[in-house]
Formats: sequence, C-alpha cells, structure tokens
Amino acid sequence: MPRPWSAAARRLRQLKGVKRKPPEPIRRWKMVRGDSVEVLAGKDKGKQGKLIDIDRKLNRVFVQGLNTHLKYTPPRDDYKGGYIASEAPLHYSKVALVDPADMKRARIGYQYRGDGEKVRVSNRTGTMIPKPLESKERRDFKTRNAYKEGPKDTRPDDVQTRTYRPSLLSFEEEILSQVKPKG
Repeated sequence: MPRPWSAAARRLRQLKGVKRKPPEPIRRWKMVRGDSVEVLAGKDKGKQGKLIDIDRKLNRVFVQGLNTHLKYTPPRDDYKGGYIASEAPLHYSKVALVDPADMKRARIGYQYRGDGEKVRVSNRTGTMIPKPLESKERRDFKTRNAYKEGPKDTRPDDVQTRTYRPSLLSFEEEILSQVKPKG
C-alpha cells in the first residue's frame, strides 16, 4: 500500500474512477463450441480440451476441465454449500485449434470444396477440420420435441380462428352500429 502523499497513491486514486472500455470483438472466429483446442499459455500450457463456451463480446473461451479455479457456493435449502471447481475464461489468443490428423496444434485457413461449401483446413497438413455438431445447436431455446405445452399456451386450432373482421367504417361508426336503438 503506497503512502497517501506519494505519486503512486495519486495514480491509484486517478485510476479508480476510470472505466475501461471493453475490447474490440473479433469479426471472424475460427473456433466454435465443441472444437478440440490446445492451451498455449498459463498453468495448463500444452494440455488439450474441448471448448464448452465462447464469449464473443469479450474474446474469451472456456475449455472443459482446464484453467479451473475453486468457486464457493453458499449453503441453500437442501445444499450444504462448499467449493466447486469451475472453468475460468481464457483469452482467444491463448488457445489454438488441434489438427485431427496428428493431434497437434495448427493454424487454419479456409478453402472451398467442389460443391461450393466453405471448410476449415489445417495450413500444416492440409486436412479438413470439420465443425462439430454442438456448434449447430442453439442453447438459448428448447427444441420443438422437448417443449411441453402449458395451460397458458395458445392451441393450434385457436390460432387458425378468425377474430378480426375488417370494415370501412370509422371507429365511431362501428361503435354506433353495434349499439341497439331504444324504442
């Protein structure tokens, strides 16, 4: 802790109010969820794992079982609480894709196949790196087969019933036509 009258303390006071802007997001990601990657830096350097999540806004990735830290969860109703190992994020530049041909890290490029499909290719061996099936699954909504209809859902036959009748009358004329005359 620097002395309050020192230059270091003055710099710390100035930096406390400064908010850092988020990093510039990457436009073209070459990695997708489910890819095999190798960690290039940190305590798990050289280990390989599978990408379980990608944060595209902050340029961070989560590798399954690697770069873990202990996270405390407090006790709740039926859970006694304790420490749980969870994956910490890694910067995208600290991981590299693994070439499926020789299971070594590789730089990749893109090529077009004969049918016009764009595929990822290892620059070193020239083998194609297919995108895993997990990358095509969306995690922000349920699939139609897994969805269970509830009491507040609109039934399909109610959707087809016609409830609006268009007319050329104004709102006032429509109201007056619905009122029954007295007498």
